[in-house]
Amino acid sequence: MTTGQNLRDVKKATIQRFHELWKRNFQINLPDLQKNRGVGALRKKFRDIPGLVIGAGPSLDKNIQLVNKAQESSILFASDAAFKPLVHHGVEPHFVVCLDPQEDIARFFTDVPHKGITLVAPSIVHPRILDLWEGHVVFYHKHAPDIPILTQIQNQVKLGLLTPGGTVLSVTYDLAFQAGCNPILFLGQDLSYSEKITHSRSSETPDASRDNTLSHQKENVVFETDGFGAILPTLKSMSVSKQWFEWAFTSWKRESGVGIFNCSEAGILTEHCTWMPLREALLKFCVRTVNVPWMIKKALR
Repeated sequence: MTTGQNLRDVKKATIQRFHELWKRNFQINLPDLQKNRGVGALRKKFRDIPGLVIGAGPSLDKNIQLVNKAQESSILFASDAAFKPLVHHGVEPHFVVCLDPQEDIARFFTDVPHKGITLVAPSIVHPRILDLWEGHVVFYHKHAPDIPILTQIQNQVKLGLLTPGGTVLSVTYDLAFQAGCNPILFLGQDLSYSEKITHSRSSETPDASRDNTLSHQKENVVFETDGFGAILPTLKSMSVSKQWFEWAFTSWKRESGVGIFNCSEAGILTEHCTWMPLREALLKFCVRTVNVPWMIKKALR
């Protein structure tokens, strides 16, 4: 099956599944959205500061103990599923990013502290998430010009746009890119199943077994080659996300340029980025102390 067909399948399934939920969530959230500065306020606010884009793939467990070394010298952008593993290892990310409009993602945010952490959420996030979150919230619109309902939502209130590409780490990367981070380091970005589990062991997932996932998602299983030449099973959505990243890495340009490093030490994201062990990347790039909480407060005040 071609990449184009995978993309069409994923997009069609997404629209059918979430169309009504998108509309409902947006209408409930609208009063909060109208009072929010949106992600546009963060544009170019972290120029040339290293940004760690952290996913919850199984490879996160290999290096998660090193992330606390970067808390005061880089911006930590965590996906929703990576939030709990980080907190359980004594790491407070500066931003937690979500994309899914379903109430189910509340499991990522229960029984962990949120104060002092900024949630970056789509305008169509489930209202339950906003009720639960104790820290600051910054909203964005999903940039999907070929989906009419999302275009209609985008036109009703100005927030700024992040471009989705199959997984939450796509909008997380877009946020780090727009904010001016350089270099951008990926961690826990597997986009495939090389282990017997699908996520970091500390992540809140309803079914962390690879075999169960592949069995339940038979019609969505495809295969990709990882950085070591192994053929790995993955899902259409993650294969599409791989292609999305390759497109973003080659199409999005900044005047000052940006270095992109995959420090996951696993997975299928290999093209147009440099593989580097996280320990080496931290020693090379994360050496200057920055007052990130003050910078965030200044940008959003």
